[in-house]
Amino acid sequence: MSQLGRFIWVLIILFILAGCWNRVELNELWVTAATGVDMMDDGQWMVSYQIIVPSALASGTGGGSGATSQPASHVFSVKSKTYNQALSYSNLETSRRIYVAHNRVVYIGKRAAEKGMDRLIDFYLRNTEAREMVSMIVTDGLASDLLKKLSPPEKLQGAAMADLVDKESDILSLFPKVRVYDFVLSMNSDSKSIGVPVAELTGERDYQDEKEAESLDVFKKTSVPLKLALTKLAIFQKGKLKGFLNKEESLGVSYLSQKVNNTEISFPCNEQPGRDIYSSLLVNSANVKLTPRKTSSHYTMQVRVKINGTLNETTCTKDISKTKTIHDLEEEIAKEVTKTINEGWTKLQEFGADATGFADRIHRRFPREWETVKKDWEQEFKRIELDIRVDARIQRPGLLQKHIGSQT
Repeated sequence: MSQLGRFIWVLIILFILAGCWNRVELNELWVTAATGVDMMDDGQWMVSYQIIVPSALASGTGGGSGATSQPASHVFSVKSKTYNQALSYSNLETSRRIYVAHNRVVYIGKRAAEKGMDRLIDFYLRNTEAREMVSMIVTDGLASDLLKKLSPPEKLQGAAMADLVDKESDILSLFPKVRVYDFVLSMNSDSKSIGVPVAELTGERDYQDEKEAESLDVFKKTSVPLKLALTKLAIFQKGKLKGFLNKEESLGVSYLSQKVNNTEISFPCNEQPGRDIYSSLLVNSANVKLTPRKTSSHYTMQVRVKINGTLNETTCTKDISKTKTIHDLEEEIAKEVTKTINEGWTKLQEFGADATGFADRIHRRFPREWETVKKDWEQEFKRIELDIRVDARIQRPGLLQKHIGSQT
């Protein structure tokens, strides 16, 4: 090939490779911070989008005062037969295309959760922009109502909720973080169950306060009557909502699911009958070992818990510089953890929902027996017994060895 021919080919290749033929400018998109999914009375889905208003964030007016102030986010809803149709129909109501790749949280209304999550999962796995690392949050009412509420002092409520779930999962471990990816794994596991955090508006619930929570007036107060908080755990079985667990029961399930990172344990001193005197242990590490055992008629799960922590608060009048006092406190901690685990376990057995993933452990330990057990696993799960032993250790009782007024 001649030099002229090579030059022509180079030019052709450069023209083909140069430029971004499918580029999309940022000012042509509505970036989504959170989405909500609801099932309506007419059987249609209502998908809500909390979109970011860049001008409000850039100017710092999202939550300020003045005539030009505007919220940092805007919420609108679209009704349709499918999620993808809702995404397409959104182009009839907004001048920009909805961009869901940066979505942080997906809120699921109670009726939608009872209907089932299979359609939501299908959307996140098929759509090329949607990311399955989005955190899932269940609401006791409509997800669209929760999206409209502002969360001072944060400007973007969706991003604030995602950060709240991350922080809570690391510090308290009451409600473990659940992503769409985790939900998919649970639906394809032997247990087919999982727990998802529930967010609610807490405080004084009246019409005026709820409307105020949707306006910038809420940023002008030092204390708001309504706050968005994590309150309980929603248990799903086979992709559908089964029931709810309170904080104590949810923590028990976290122990059995080996998802406790750090947490706080309040336990009684039991030194003066009829008087509630509590101390507090900051758990630095919680190691849970689960071993399934099989008897003649049913299964038993051995639960061995090792807890190490710091005594960060106590009003016990006994002298904690003494070894016996420390041992007594450790025994009370062990009793409290055992009680918490049993409360969560009892509730799960009522539902017949294996949110602890015991089915997967029994399958791996007894593969031959599992082929028979899996046909009626819900009933077999209700017959499982726990053998709980807790070893609690107070590593640091603190520099103050004697409480004021302690016994000598």
